[in-house]
Amino acid sequence: MARTQKNLTLSQLRVGIFVLFGLMVLAFLILNSTGDFNPFEKKLRIKARFAAADGLRAGSEVQLAGVNIGKVEEVVLLPPESPEDFKIEAIMAVSLDLYGRPITERIRTDSTAQLVSTSVLANDKLINISPGSQKGQPVGENDILESKEAISINQLTQTGNDLLQQINRLATPTNEILNKANQGEGTLGQIINNDQLYQSLDSTIGEAKLTMLKLQNTLDSVNKGDGSAGKFVRDPALYDSLKETVSQLEAISKEIREGKGTAGKFVTDDAFYNETKAAISDLRVSVGKIGSIADDFKEISTSLREGRGTAGKLLKDDKLYDDVQNTLSKFSSTAEKLDAILADARAGKGTIGRLVTDETLYNNMNQTMSNVNQFSSEGTKLLYDFRQNPKKFLTIKFKLF
Repeated sequence: MARTQKNLTLSQLRVGIFVLFGLMVLAFLILNSTGDFNPFEKKLRIKARFAAADGLRAGSEVQLAGVNIGKVEEVVLLPPESPEDFKIEAIMAVSLDLYGRPITERIRTDSTAQLVSTSVLANDKLINISPGSQKGQPVGENDILESKEAISINQLTQTGNDLLQQINRLATPTNEILNKANQGEGTLGQIINNDQLYQSLDSTIGEAKLTMLKLQNTLDSVNKGDGSAGKFVRDPALYDSLKETVSQLEAISKEIREGKGTAGKFVTDDAFYNETKAAISDLRVSVGKIGSIADDFKEISTSLREGRGTAGKLLKDDKLYDDVQNTLSKFSSTAEKLDAILADARAGKGTIGRLVTDETLYNNMNQTMSNVNQFSSEGTKLLYDFRQNPKKFLTIKFKLF
């Protein structure tokens, strides 16, 4: 029988309150299990500005490198005086922690926010934040991230329409070219419709096949060891000789590295390098001196051509030439007179002739030289005695009576 009481008892009220509390706890657990609702979790609010919302709305996901970290709380229009590149502002609420570490380790001042489509066909958007680097600073409450333009379906559609229009513009001249080619006009038409060109191409291919056959025969001969090329490929003696040559070159290279021989000393001896360098320096100095000498010779030749100086006047001045000619003539007559005097002297004529040919004069001169030598010898002895005993010669005897 149903109850007709309108008054609730205290136990019934307690049961109702307990059931209501249980339902509230169950709803909280269900909402919390989805990860979208946690009234006790603290959020970090950051902002991003875009040129258009383009399907972004409150409740859209916010991701960090593809990982869900929060939701878009609000999308608002910016004031008219805002920059033209930015028309809307999205306020995002993100978790303070990610995998037990502060979210500010990943979201920094050099992070960028970008609108990303949730699917290819849908126009819904989410915000993807790129992780920042150590160069940036941790973001704070209400900081504004830099934004990056994203490609939307509308932009792709517009790009596709532009591409179709360009294709339509190119289709008309393409059809004209193909029509001319089908009619045999132009180079392409000749290639398509000219049988002679086909025959030339066919003959060229035949010649190419013949050339390839000859090349194949040549390669077969080489593989068999025929001819110089075949011996080069197949003859082991050539390989051994080449190997021995390489070994000798290696030995020579080793000796050079060790400083043996002239080449080794040339490569490793610093003294030889220094001497060579000094010789080159001396050579440069000598070249400079030769250059200066050449300049001097050039200047002298210029002076000679211009008739300056004694040599120049000798070359250019006719008067000086005449004077030199006269001098040479006088010298010739003097030489002739000198020859006559010498002839007379050889013949014993005159004083010089007697001096040359008379033996008496020679004997007299020889006797005179002997007397001079004897006098010199006596004088030397006298000086010697005077030095030994000067008193012998300086003693003066004075007698009056």
